[in-house]
Amino acid sequence: MSGFIERKILRVNNGLPEKETDTITVEEPLEIKIIHNEIEYSVSVIMRTPVDDFSLAAGFLFTEGIVKENSIKEIKYSNSVKISERNNIVQVEVSDFEENLLGRRNFYVNSSCGVCGKTNIDDIFVKSGELIKNKSVLNYEDILEMPEIMKRSQKIFNSTGGIHAAAIIDYSGNVLSMGEDIGRHNAVDKAIGNMILKGMKRNPEAVLQVSGRAGFEILQKAAMFGIPVVSSVSAPSSLAVELADEFNITLLSFVRGNRFNLYTHGERIELRNGYSQTSCN
Repeated sequence: MSGFIERKILRVNNGLPEKETDTITVEEPLEIKIIHNEIEYSVSVIMRTPVDDFSLAAGFLFTEGIVKENSIKEIKYSNSVKISERNNIVQVEVSDFEENLLGRRNFYVNSSCGVCGKTNIDDIFVKSGELIKNKSVLNYEDILEMPEIMKRSQKIFNSTGGIHAAAIIDYSGNVLSMGEDIGRHNAVDKAIGNMILKGMKRNPEAVLQVSGRAGFEILQKAAMFGIPVVSSVSAPSSLAVELADEFNITLLSFVRGNRFNLYTHGERIELRNGYSQTSCN
C-alpha cells in the first residue's frame, strides 16, 4: 500500500466552497502475533499506517524487550483469515521470546500516544541490559542538518503532510534507516525494525532524528537499540529527559533553524570554537 488515500472534499475559503481532492494518511489496526514451537500468542494491536508492517512488528517486539535481534525466524501476513483482513495481521515466528512480558500490561497501542503508563526506568534497564557508553563527539552544525536530512527521505509526508518520521542517521549524515507512520513511536519502531531485518549492525555513532516530540517511548526505544543521540524538532517530556540522563543519551529538542535545546549529556556535542558542555546543569 502507498500509505495514503485520496478523497473528494470541499475546500472552503472566505466562506466559499470549492470541490477538490485531498490526500489523507491511512490509519488502520495491525495485530502482531508471535509463533513459538507452533503455538500462537497474540501480542498487540497497533493503530498504524500500513507501510513497512514487518519492520514495525520487528521493531516493536525488540524495543519492548519481547524478542532479541537474532531470534526472529520469519515474518509473514496471516493466511488463516479472510483475504480482506490478512494485511492487518502479522505473524512473527521466533526461536525464543520473553513470554512473561505478554501478560504484564495491555499492549493496545494508540497511534497518537504510544503505550502509556510505563514510568519505571529500572524496567527499561532490565530489558536493554546496559547503559550507552560511546562518547564520540558530534559538531553542533551536523545536528542542525539532521531534520532536513530526514525530511529529504520522507515520501508519504510530501503527499499528505500528516505523518511522523524517524531516521537513524550516522555522524556523517548518512541515513541508515527510515520510518514513516501516523504514530511517532511507530515510525521509530519501523526504523529500528528495518535495521534488524536487514541484519544491519548497531552504529555507536548514530542519531535518532524524530519529527515530533521526544516522549518517554521514543527514548526507551533509543535506549533499547543503543542509540547515543536523540534529536527532536519539538519538546521533550520530563520522563524522557530523566530516562536520557540515566542511560547516557544526549537529548536535543526544538532542533530548528540554527538553534536547539540541549538537555542531557552535552559532552557529545561540540559547540562553536571547540567548546563542549559536559553538564547541562
